Amino acid sequence: MRLQNKIALVTGGATGIGAATAMMYAREGAKVIIADLNEADGKATAQSIEAEGGTAQFIRIDVSQEAEVAAMVESVEQKFGRLDVLVTCAGILLGAAVRIDQFDAEAWDAVIRVNLRGTFLCTKHAVPLMEKSGGGVIVLIASGAGVTGPSASVAYGASKGGVRGLGFTLKNQVEPLGIRVHVVCPGNLNTPLKLRAIAEIAERGGESPEAAVAAAQSTLFKPEEVAKVLTDLASDAGVNADELVFTK
Repeated sequence: MRLQNKIALVTGGATGIGAATAMMYAREGAKVIIADLNEADGKATAQSIEAEGGTAQFIRIDVSQEAEVAAMVESVEQKFGRLDVLVTCAGILLGAAVRIDQFDAEAWDAVIRVNLRGTFLCTKHAVPLMEKSGGGVIVLIASGAGVTGPSASVAYGASKGGVRGLGFTLKNQVEPLGIRVHVVCPGNLNTPLKLRAIAEIAERGGESPEAAVAAAQSTLFKPEEVAKVLTDLASDAGVNADELVFTK
């Protein structure tokens, strides 16, 4: 197994890419910490991993709160003694199809807090533990939206462009510590975040949200396809991978 005995922390691990990645990491031998505000789905994902014979722990956390992030990383160190992989999947999308002059500033702040500040905080507190562990892998989840093209939400696009910039700068800082950094830009995936955005756009356009979601689902890719890439990046094979990775 490619991740045998690795300690992996996956934020946003309750659903979507995070859940699929946590499951796949566990199947490859990793001990997985699932961090999310979504307690019901987060615990369910951890239970699914344990039902398959894997090791998983759920931690309820708001990644935008530094004290909570610091406590989370401290608990990982106390329980496992090390951290080998960090995957920052936690993210939200608000204000789909809202023009910038009508975009609510509080919604903007909320998206930036979770998507960009949360990524910064998790990375900030994970790096010292990875350094003590002798190195590791950090996988930042950005998006094609805000990196190579537009987003349905100005806040989401800005936040993911920021994640890309963070990764670009972070790489040179932590490489001497034996820490690899990859920024992954997923495409259109069948995740709760994407489906909510589709429904919101349809509703704003006077169309049926349910019909829009049903029509889109056949065109969207599965989170498991991205999880395969994230598993490769966390393994030894990731040494030869590009720093910026695009997926379906």
